[in-house]
Amino acid sequence: MSKTILVVEDDPVAQNLLTEFLGQEGFSPLLAVDGLDAQELLRKRGEQVGCVLLDWSMPRMTGIELLRWMKVQEDTAHIPVVVQTGLTDPAFIKEGIDAGAFYYLTKPVQPKLLLSIVHAALNDHAYKQRLIDELAACQNPFALLTSGTFRYRTIADGERLALQIANSSPAPKRAMVISELMLNAVEHGNLGITYAEKSVLLESGSWEAEVRRRLALPEHADRDVTVTLERTADVMVVTVTDCGNGFDFSTYLEFDERRAFDTHGRGIAMVQSSLGLEFLGNGNTVRVTIDTNAAREKP
Repeated sequence: MSKTILVVEDDPVAQNLLTEFLGQEGFSPLLAVDGLDAQELLRKRGEQVGCVLLDWSMPRMTGIELLRWMKVQEDTAHIPVVVQTGLTDPAFIKEGIDAGAFYYLTKPVQPKLLLSIVHAALNDHAYKQRLIDELAACQNPFALLTSGTFRYRTIADGERLALQIANSSPAPKRAMVISELMLNAVEHGNLGITYAEKSVLLESGSWEAEVRRRLALPEHADRDVTVTLERTADVMVVTVTDCGNGFDFSTYLEFDERRAFDTHGRGIAMVQSSLGLEFLGNGNTVRVTIDTNAAREKP
C-alpha cells in the first residue's frame, strides 16, 4: 500500500501543519502549492500517490478544477481525493462529490478524523489498484462469449467474475466498476448488512470478519448471486440478481451530500456515472448495458 499523500495547499501554515502531522504518523507527504503544481507532480509521480488532500480555494487552479482533471485522466482517476475547505454550503459539498471526491473535510480539520479518513482512502486506493493489476494480468476467455449464466457466493469470487467480464469489454478499466454491484449483491443483498451496519463495521475494522461470519450461517448457505451476460454486435448486457429483499435504490443513483462524510455508499453512483444502470423489480436485480462500439482504451 502506498504511503505517499499529495498535499495540495496554498496556505504556508496549513502546509506545515499537514506535512508535519502526516510525517509523524508514518506517511510520506508530497507538497503542491496549487492545482497546477499538483498537476505536474501527478504527471511525474502519480503512480506513487495513494491519496490526495486537496484544498478547494487556491490561485491559478482551484481544487475542484484539479479534481475534475484527475477524474478524466486514466492514470489518476482511481486515486482517492479528500477535499478540505471552509466552504460548508451543501451546494459546494455536492459539487465536490459529483466531481468524484472520496471524502469532504471542513476546516478546521480534526487530526483524529483526518487520520481515519486517510487510512480509509489508502485502503480504497489499494483495493482499486489490486483490481487494476489483476485486470492487466487476466486472460480474456469471455471475449467470444455471446451469452452465459454465472453464480457465486463470496466477494472474492464476485471480484474475479467482474474482472473477467470487464476485460472482455472495449473499456476494461471503466467497466471494472461493475465489481461494486457484485460486492453489493453479496454484502447487502444476500447477507443483509445494512448501510448503517457497514458504517459501524468499517469504523471498527470488523467488516471482513462479519462478512465471513454471515457467509457461514446456515440460513445463507443457499444464497447465490446470479449474473447473466448477453452480447450482441452493439452491446454487452450484464444483469446481477441477489436473493435479498431489495431496497430503495433511488437515493443511491447520484452522489448525495448527506453521505459526504461516509466512507462508503458511492458504488451505485459510480456505476451510474461510468456506464449507466437500471434496477428491476424491488431492487435486487440490476442491469448494466455496455456499448461494445465504444472506443477502446489505450493499452
